[in-house]
Amino acid sequence: MEKALSEIDENWRNYKGLIICGSHNPHDIELIIGKIKEARETGLPLYAECWGHQLCVIEYARNVLGIKDATSEEFGKGTFVVKKRKEGLNVGLKNGESFWNNYEVDLPNWEKPKNFFTAQFHASYQSSFFKPHPLIKSFLKYAKEYTSLL
Repeated sequence: MEKALSEIDENWRNYKGLIICGSHNPHDIELIIGKIKEARETGLPLYAECWGHQLCVIEYARNVLGIKDATSEEFGKGTFVVKKRKEGLNVGLKNGESFWNNYEVDLPNWEKPKNFFTAQFHASYQSSFFKPHPLIKSFLKYAKEYTSLL
């Protein structure tokens, strides 16, 4: 992730924002969901891919849609808005995007806040110096503008 961000804008560490990468070892779930809620409520720029995207959906389901027990099938009991893929592990390129996940979002009425730049796929794997991924570029542009207003 750092490589992708640095190749697009070497000053990215100076911008205010929250970045949540994918993980094969879920940890600090409730803490991170709390940070996502704070970002949504304050307008803080947020970039999330894969697992991070899934946590954003869980937060939205809980705190905007009122599904208080919204969770992922990966984490335990509750209303699953993130479910295990019926087709099994999704690995590789699909429609030009890099995937590596066992779980997928199942919340059709999720509306991303304008400060959220999220995707189930790994945009950072697709991004390069000569061809930066548009999702990451958009996040960095938004984060730079947000920071300049502070």
